[in-house]
Amino acid sequence: MFVDKRRIQITTIELETTFVANLDKHTVRLLSLFFAKGGAAGRKMGQLLDLLKQEETTEMRRDVVIRCLIVYFSESVDDLIKDYHGAPSDEVKEDLAQHTIKIVTKGGSTEDDPLDVGIVLEGREVLSGLSSVARVCALLLGLIYAVNLSYPKQLRYTFEFCQKMLLELDSGKLSPKVHALKSKLLS
Repeated sequence: MFVDKRRIQITTIELETTFVANLDKHTVRLLSLFFAKGGAAGRKMGQLLDLLKQEETTEMRRDVVIRCLIVYFSESVDDLIKDYHGAPSDEVKEDLAQHTIKIVTKGGSTEDDPLDVGIVLEGREVLSGLSSVARVCALLLGLIYAVNLSYPKQLRYTFEFCQKMLLELDSGKLSPKVHALKSKLLS
C-alpha cells in the first residue's frame, strides 16, 4: 500500500480516483432512487437532498449521495460522519475522543472558513485538512485496510457498497441489500 496525503493506492488501484469515478458514474441513478424513496428513509433523504438546492457543486453532490447511501441502507449518518460547524474547539476535542471511526467536518460556513474534513481513529484525529467527504471516505477505506481494522457493524452495508461497488475490490459475493442496489443501478 502506498500512502501519501495526495494519493493512496492498494496494490494497483488508486483509491481516490477509482472511488470518485465510480461514485460519479452512479450518481444520477442513485439520486433518482433517493428522490423516489418513500417513508421515513425518504423523509431523511429529502432533507439531505434539499442541500443540493442551496449549493449544487460536485463536492456537495458527492457528499449528499454518500449520506443518502447510508440512509438508504437503514444505517445512521451519525455513525460515520460528525459535523462540528461552529462548535468550540475544546468541545470538539473532547467529543472526538469518544469515537472509534469517524469522518469529521468542521468549518465551511463561509469563504473565510473553508470546510475541513478529517478522519478520527480510536479517538484521535489522524488526518485533517481535506475539503471533501468523498475523498476522505476513500482514504478511510485505505486506512481501515492498512491498519487491518474491521468495518463498523452498524455501517456494514455502506462500507460493503463502497468497497465492492465503488472501489471494485472483492466484488464477488454481495449481501442481499447491496446486491439489490447493484441490480437497480445496472438496470
